[in-house]
Amino acid sequence: MSFRVSFMTSADIIEFMKNMALKSYSKLLKVMALLLVVMVVSYHSGLAGSALAHASELHEDEVEFAADEVSINREEGILIATGNVVLKQMGQILNADKIIYNQTTDIALANGNVVLTMPDGTLIRSDQMELDENFTHLVASPVIAQYEDGSRFSAETGERTEDIRAVFDRGRFSPCKCDYDKGESPIWDLRSTQITHDMTTKTISYKNVRMHIFGVPVFYTPYLAHADSSVNRRSGFLAPSFGYSRDMGAIFTLPYFQVLGPTHDVEFKPTIFSKRGQAMRTEYRKRWDKASLNASLITGRLETYKKNREEVAAIDARFVSRLGEDWHIDASLRRASQDTFMRRYGYESDTKLKSEIVATKLDTNRYYRVEASDVQGLGAADKQSNEPVILPSVYYENYQPTGRKGQHIRTEISALQLDNDDGHEMVRWVAEVEGRQQMEMVGGIVDVNVGGQASYYDVQKRTDGGDFIGEIGRAHGFGSLSWRSPLSVDFPERRFVIEPQAKYTHIFGANRNDEIPNRDAGDFRLDEANLFLENRYQGKDYVLPGGRADLGIAALTSDDIIGDVSGFIGVSRHLSGERDQNLTTQGDNDYSDYVASLSFDPPGPVSISWSGRMDSEDFELNESSTRLDVAYGGTSLALRHTQISKAHFTSATSDLEEATATLTQALGAGWSAKAEQIWDLSNGKTKRDKSTVSLAWAGGFQDCLTLSLDYKRDPTKDRDIKTIDEVQIVLNFKYLGSISQSDLKNR
Repeated sequence: MSFRVSFMTSADIIEFMKNMALKSYSKLLKVMALLLVVMVVSYHSGLAGSALAHASELHEDEVEFAADEVSINREEGILIATGNVVLKQMGQILNADKIIYNQTTDIALANGNVVLTMPDGTLIRSDQMELDENFTHLVASPVIAQYEDGSRFSAETGERTEDIRAVFDRGRFSPCKCDYDKGESPIWDLRSTQITHDMTTKTISYKNVRMHIFGVPVFYTPYLAHADSSVNRRSGFLAPSFGYSRDMGAIFTLPYFQVLGPTHDVEFKPTIFSKRGQAMRTEYRKRWDKASLNASLITGRLETYKKNREEVAAIDARFVSRLGEDWHIDASLRRASQDTFMRRYGYESDTKLKSEIVATKLDTNRYYRVEASDVQGLGAADKQSNEPVILPSVYYENYQPTGRKGQHIRTEISALQLDNDDGHEMVRWVAEVEGRQQMEMVGGIVDVNVGGQASYYDVQKRTDGGDFIGEIGRAHGFGSLSWRSPLSVDFPERRFVIEPQAKYTHIFGANRNDEIPNRDAGDFRLDEANLFLENRYQGKDYVLPGGRADLGIAALTSDDIIGDVSGFIGVSRHLSGERDQNLTTQGDNDYSDYVASLSFDPPGPVSISWSGRMDSEDFELNESSTRLDVAYGGTSLALRHTQISKAHFTSATSDLEEATATLTQALGAGWSAKAEQIWDLSNGKTKRDKSTVSLAWAGGFQDCLTLSLDYKRDPTKDRDIKTIDEVQIVLNFKYLGSISQSDLKNR
C-alpha cells in the first residue's frame, strides 16, 4: 500500500488556521481534526500505513478520519483523501474512494463507491455525492436510499436535508426486501417523476405515479401519498375494495380513517350495493389507563325481506375496565334493528346477539361474579319467549383451608333471575357449604367430602309440561368417599402409570325435579370430566337423590418406540333412589354408559384420539368423537368425526352425525393452501355442508405483498338469506393497504 503526504511547517499550520478563523467554530474543529492527521503523519513520516486522527476531546462534534493517502493544498484550503476513505461525524459514517474537502466553502465531494450510513440505519449509496452543512445536506447522482425496514428509494438524482426532506427525481420506491446487488427485482414498486419524503410530517408523496407488479404497469394516478414506516396511524383514505354479487350487484367501499388523539380514532366505511342500497359502518376505538372501548355502529337503507328499502341499524360495542386492583368489568352491547340484514350483507354471521355486563373479582380464597345479559335471536323461528334475559346473576365462592393438612371448607352463594328462557321465567337462590378432607394412606389417597345445599325458587312461568307455579324450597345433603391409587412402573426406556379410582356418593333429600324447571342441566351427558362429581349434572336445578358407585381406571405409557399412549374407561352403578328418566331415554338402567377415551401419539407424523360412551348392555355407541392428525413436512391433515345417538336427549328425533376434513399445505416460496369440508351424516345420509378453500401468498422473503384467494360455500337459508357460493380475492400492499375483489357471490 502506497502512502504520500504533503508536509507542512509549523508556520504553514498557523497560517492555515488563521484562514479557518473566518469560519464557524464547529467548522474550525472539523478542520483541526484533519490537521492533526497531517501533524501525526509528519512526525512519523517514516511509517507506512493509514492516516488517523481523533478530536473526541475537543467538542461533542467528534470527527474520525482515515484514508490511504492524504494531501493538503494550503493555498486553496483543499484537502484530498484517497483510498478507503472513512469519515465519521455526528453518528454518520461516510465511505468513498475519494473525498475532496474545500474549507472555504465547507463542501465535501465524495466520488466512487460512496456510502453514507445514517444513525437510524439508513444507507445512501451513490457514485458521486456532495455534502455540506456538517453532512446535514447532500446532493447525489445517481442515488439509492436503503431504509432500515427494507424500503428502498432509487433515483437519477436525489437531495436530502437531514430530518427535514428528501426529494428524488425520476425515482422508484418499494418496501420489498430483495437483494438488488444480486440482480433481484422487487415484487412491486411505485415509479414517479418526483418522490418527496417529508420527514417532519412522515409522509411519502408521489407525482405522476405508476404501480408496477412484477415489472408490469397496472395502475396510474397523478398523485399519491402514504405514511412512512415510522407511522403507526395516519388520518386519510384507506385502500378501497371492489366486489360483485349476483344478489347485490356491484359493491364498492372507500374507508376513511381519522386519528382523534394519541389513544383514540375512528374509521368510516361507506359501502354502496348497486342493487340493494347503501350502508355505513363506523368503528370507534378509545384507550384509557385501565379501560378500553371498541364500538361499531352500522346504519343503512337496504333491501330486506320486509320492504324494498328499509332503514336499518346495528351496534356492536365492548367496554373493558379495571376497578381498583381486583375488579374486572366487561360490558358489551350487541343489537340489530332487523333480523337478517347483517348476515345478508356480510356484517355479521352470528344468529344470536348477546348483550351483557360482567363484573368479576378473584383473590387468594374468594371469587365474585355479577352478571346481567340479554339475548337477541336473529333466526326466523326466534321470538321474545326464547331470547333469555338474566337480570341479574350473582355468584360468590369462598375456599378456605382450615389449617389441618389436606382439609378445606368451601362455601357458595348464588342468586339468579331468569326471563324468556324458552318460555320459562323464575327466580333462584342457592346456598351451599361443603368440607373436604384428603388423606394419604398405604393403599392410596382417600378423599372424604360432606356438605349440604339449600335453594329457594319462585317459578313464575314454564312451558316444559310441569304443573307447579309458585314458590318452593329445597334442601339436600351429600356425602362421598373416594379412593385412588396411582402406580408407576419404570423400565430402562419406558414408563407405565396406572391409576384405579372408586367413589361412593349419596345425596339425601326429596326429589323435586318434577316441580322445578331444569334450565341449566338440560344438555347433560356423561363424560370423563363429570363421572366422579357429587352432583354430576353440575347445574343447580336438577338434583337427583340416591346412592351410586363410580368406578374407573386410567393408564398411560411413554416409550421411545411406540410413543405416548393414554386411556381411560369408567362406569357408574346406580344403587338407590330414582333414576334420571327425565334427561335420557335410557335412564332406567342400573349401569350408566361406559365412558372411555384413548389417545395414541407415536413418533412420526400421525396421532389419533377417540372418546365416547357405550351402552352398558350391548356396547352400542351412544356418542363418539374421533380425531386423526397427520403432519409431514409442509402438509397437515385433520380428520374429525362426531356422532350422538337420539337416546342422548329425550326430545331428539334422530341421530346426529358429522364429519370434517381440514387440509393445510405449504407450497413453498411463501404460498400456502387450506381446505375444509363439513359433511352432515345424520340419518344414514351423506350431505355436503359448509365448504371453504383458501390459497394464500405471503410475498415470500420480500415481505411486501400478501395475496389470498378464498372460496366459501354455506348452504344455510333463512328468510332472504340464500345459499352462498363466494370467491374472494384480496391483495394487501405493505404501507398502502388492501384491495379486495369478490368475483362471485351466488345468493
